[in-house]
Amino acid sequence: MKNLLVLTSLVFLTVSTNSIAKNIYGDVQVTDIEPANNFIWERANQNTPKYPIELARSGVRGCAVLSFNISASGKTENVEIINSLPTKHLGKYSRKMLKTWKWVPVVTSTDISHEKRTLRLDFCMAGESTEQSQKACIQQTKLACG
Repeated sequence: MKNLLVLTSLVFLTVSTNSIAKNIYGDVQVTDIEPANNFIWERANQNTPKYPIELARSGVRGCAVLSFNISASGKTENVEIINSLPTKHLGKYSRKMLKTWKWVPVVTSTDISHEKRTLRLDFCMAGESTEQSQKACIQQTKLACG
């Protein structure tokens, strides 16, 4: 598996469970699976995807691999969950998130067409700082997601 593009971001969450608030440091990484050197599309919003609060409250960490199409108009379509660990629940959240993404052409050409892509999303929570969470997530991306 080649990783050409890894977008990292750090998320700081404060989650309240059973009336006790605690800080949770989360990181979400987006990795293209077997990327091509000549992508037609890139995400319009390069900000870090938000860690779903429901997953954070439940302490769910893991990864999901999704296959999808980007239409000629830049919309995410036909999202398929290839794999999801530790449960399919994480894949469903990843799919919902991916469906909202908009795409813009990388090149300016009159011949913009659809594109098939496969992405891996890693959701990590760890440590007592954003740096520790990011390091944990980078290590997680080296593990198999399935």
